[in-house]
Amino acid sequence: MITLTLNITDRQLDYQEIRIITALIMKGALVGVKGGKTIIHFDDEGNFRGIQFDYWPFKVKKEMGA
Repeated sequence: MITLTLNITDRQLDYQEIRIITALIMKGALVGVKGGKTIIHFDDEGNFRGIQFDYWPFKVKKEMGA
């Protein structure tokens, strides 16, 4: 079990904001993607629809002098 404490002092987070933050943390989108992108998707009404990852899980490194 993970416990996360988030202190927001200027206002209350709404349900959608909490849902987005939770999804980002649970799916590793904040620290689990290195050398790539995390894309947050919203529909045309501004409702959160999902998270997309854009990264290479494996890439052969170019050898020096090759």
